[in-house]
Amino acid sequence: MPQAKGASMQLLLQRETTFRTAPSPDAFKMPFTSYGIGRDPRKVQDPSISSSPLPGKSGCGDAVVEGPISSILDMRGIGHWLALLLGVPSAKKAVTKQPTNVTGVTINYANASTTSGNGTLTYVAATKMLSWAAQGDTAGATVDVTAGGYFTLPSSAANHEIHVTVAAAALPVGNQNDADIAVSATLKTHVFPIDLNDRPSALLELGHTDIGKYYRTLGAKVNSLSYDITAQEQNISLAVIAGAETAEASVFDATPTVLTPLRGCGHGGQLSDGSGTTLGTIVSGDISVSNNMTGQSLADGQEGFGLIEQGDTNIGGKIRTVFDGAGAYALARASTSTRMRVSSSVANGSDTFRLVWDCPNVDLVEKAPPKEGKSGLYAELDWMAHRDSAGNLPLVMLTNDVASY
Repeated sequence: MPQAKGASMQLLLQRETTFRTAPSPDAFKMPFTSYGIGRDPRKVQDPSISSSPLPGKSGCGDAVVEGPISSILDMRGIGHWLALLLGVPSAKKAVTKQPTNVTGVTINYANASTTSGNGTLTYVAATKMLSWAAQGDTAGATVDVTAGGYFTLPSSAANHEIHVTVAAAALPVGNQNDADIAVSATLKTHVFPIDLNDRPSALLELGHTDIGKYYRTLGAKVNSLSYDITAQEQNISLAVIAGAETAEASVFDATPTVLTPLRGCGHGGQLSDGSGTTLGTIVSGDISVSNNMTGQSLADGQEGFGLIEQGDTNIGGKIRTVFDGAGAYALARASTSTRMRVSSSVANGSDTFRLVWDCPNVDLVEKAPPKEGKSGLYAELDWMAHRDSAGNLPLVMLTNDVASY
């Protein structure tokens, strides 16, 4: 029989409507670099005493399926993994030109019904009010942004609003406006939820097309996702926990949808406070998101996990910064939380695809920087996003040319 070759493998993914139930074929072919998901039969040894020098054959256990997947950080395909990690996103219109005069304001996205083209953002310094007029509209009601944070700015026409993040300390000292805020006609910004809802599950199938073997996993859930923000070639690591796996003789979907991969690169990796330089000179950093899931084997006569429990969602990582006694290190020593904006991007012609984690409250954990050698010193800190009394939660956005996930 022929030996299976890695070059002949393919990975299919399709979200399930019902946990551990295969949907009608409409799968996506996903890029990957390694696939460690497999079936562990968890067989039980027979400890019976007998006159034989050998033990009896091991008995049946309750097989489980879990393991890691590694992939490139593909700015199209990542949306499918994020939908499993966080929940199905809402598709909004992308804003491709940010304010330059109205400093301290980041426009995250526009309503899906907003008119494409250039809109106008206006700031009145005396009252710290922002207003927005979409292409062809007049300005909507003004919004007081004194406190900073997340705001929705309406236009005069319904459903033409934009969503913004305001860093109050960086707002202009005088009146300003930007009349070239570009709302894209083609790019979408997919906004992922951060909530307590059960995460979606998916069918995954690793196909060995050269030997006609297809290992199909049902009830797959993404427990964690992590990646290096500033790596030259950005890759993601996933931990998957699933219900059951079967070996099939034919492919689940012979004509899957293929989204042309577009890889995030190190030059597009950024980690900052989103408005200035208060985090200092960041050399490197990573992000890790975990749902803290645990699998449960049920008394239902089926093998594998019949229930996957979800814990609190944790978003955190590490950063390495130049040690100058200031920036992120000083914030950690003072136990002062900060906003953190983690971004990866890559150019696609005249467009920019981007993945952004905008965390309004991040706790930096102080660690003593090593003080040795004659070269420059660095501080390495842990960071963790946390909630606040106002209920502000991280905003997760993926901008690309995919219509929806």
